[in-house]
Amino acid sequence: MNRYETTRITDWLASAFAGLGLTPDDAALGARVLVRTNARGVDTHGIARALVYGQKLKSGELKARPSVRMEERDGVLHCYADSGLGQVVGAQAIREAVMRAANHGFVPMIIHDVGHLAALGMFALEAAESGMLGFVTQSTPPLMALEGSKGAAIGNNPLAFASPVPGGPPMVFDIAASGVARGNVLAAAREKKPIPLGWAIDAEGNPTTDAQAALAGAMLPMAGHKGIGLAMMVQCLAGSLSGALPASVTSGAAPGSAPARVGAFAFVANPDRIAGRAEYESHMAGWIAAYRKASGAQGRYPGERASKLEAERMSQGIPLPDAVVKELGILGELAGAPFTLKPV
Repeated sequence: MNRYETTRITDWLASAFAGLGLTPDDAALGARVLVRTNARGVDTHGIARALVYGQKLKSGELKARPSVRMEERDGVLHCYADSGLGQVVGAQAIREAVMRAANHGFVPMIIHDVGHLAALGMFALEAAESGMLGFVTQSTPPLMALEGSKGAAIGNNPLAFASPVPGGPPMVFDIAASGVARGNVLAAAREKKPIPLGWAIDAEGNPTTDAQAALAGAMLPMAGHKGIGLAMMVQCLAGSLSGALPASVTSGAAPGSAPARVGAFAFVANPDRIAGRAEYESHMAGWIAAYRKASGAQGRYPGERASKLEAERMSQGIPLPDAVVKELGILGELAGAPFTLKPV
């Protein structure tokens, strides 16, 4: 893989989004979220998604300039995203919830009709870096099923949680209910590589190592029925509470890699108003110290590795496979912003 200078690829991606109709501020925000996703090591959900987002912006499935509206009802913040780009509206919605949590302590939020949010941990991290706890879930079209199923039965419905940690980087936990994120299968298909047995089933319900067959079939849940149960919980919170009907469901088309008009559920909690900052930090420090002592040299909490990797990639550049670079060239043509960056 070649590496690309972080600031330059962020600026180029912002120019591509602007070329597709986003305002300069929104284009810059969307680009920063995607590039930072790569910087923190989630390569399947960052820059690799840029082309499909560009195609959806070009077709109108995603709106470049949505009429985003925030409304509070019965103690719940509702963000009506109007099919806006998820990286932009998601960040704006979390910032609004953080601002309100400064006075209210706990802010639950429903995000309606938003574009694919990709790495949910990026939005939970936004809350944690503001000194608060963040929790984010997103419903997806059916992508997952138990072995033997003839077709996808339910979304792999990801969730993420983040918290500030005294004296350390934020804790960030980000998972899908599938054994692995579907983005890993998309990456394997893009690079024409097999996938490990146990990731997915084909259209007949049989385990497969063929990435293309997996995309035509379904992802397998983590821990069997437990993964299905987790997906159902998210479906209740992010799907049924928002009434989300993703574009691929309403159109009958294949779900693809970045469904539009999904639903999300989130909350932001302010330790200052719930437990007291000193009490919260003291308790956090205590149980983390106990965890490290018992775990030995390998003991770390989620978010530590990503924080170190982000510092490295911000200074040394973002590694991109040739297949993704090729897609950025296609995006550049689509947006009228030719991709001419050279590796560092």
